[in-house]
Amino acid sequence: MLGMIRVLTMQDKAAIDLHGRVIEQHYGLPVTSVCIPDQPKGIYDDITDREAVPKIVLAAQQLVEQGCTSIGISCAADPALEETRQAVSVPVYGAGSCAALLALTSANRVGVLTILEEAPPLIRRILGDSYIGTERPIGVQTTLDLNTPQGKEAAMAAALRLQEKGAEVIVLACTGFVTMNFAPELERTLGIRAIDPIVALGAAVSVR
Repeated sequence: MLGMIRVLTMQDKAAIDLHGRVIEQHYGLPVTSVCIPDQPKGIYDDITDREAVPKIVLAAQQLVEQGCTSIGISCAADPALEETRQAVSVPVYGAGSCAALLALTSANRVGVLTILEEAPPLIRRILGDSYIGTERPIGVQTTLDLNTPQGKEAAMAAALRLQEKGAEVIVLACTGFVTMNFAPELERTLGIRAIDPIVALGAAVSVR
């Protein structure tokens, strides 16, 4: 059982379970999902990242106590990844690092699409010399801004800028792109491969 930790606080169970269902549908893996408290806009800067760390660690510990045999952190910034690995005795996967590693299997020039000012550090480190740049959708500050007509339009424009810079594949470095099912639309529109971070996380878990 994969325990999925959502870093956006939600009340609706179907919304909390959404990313887990993506993995279940792609790989047939059983998933149980929880969200951390008091993060109504998720993680979008250094402050909200730091605030989330102890909440993620606690959620992981509770999921392991409930019988989960692996943990997934549903955030492309991979918050609390190392802290969680130290706190539990099961494998812990970060959506961002999984996406970056998968991108390297298919291309040498990788662009990063994110809601942050810069690419998440772990993604940037993994990509190394294959990294060609980062773009942020104009007007998008948090994951909530993405899933709107304006957010989707801005995200597509940002992806086009990455393609024009020479990207052969784009890492979607926010799990909000998963919620809006953006990867297939980007691939149809621009004809470039897009790496969905939750699909990538599921791929990593499934090869155990």
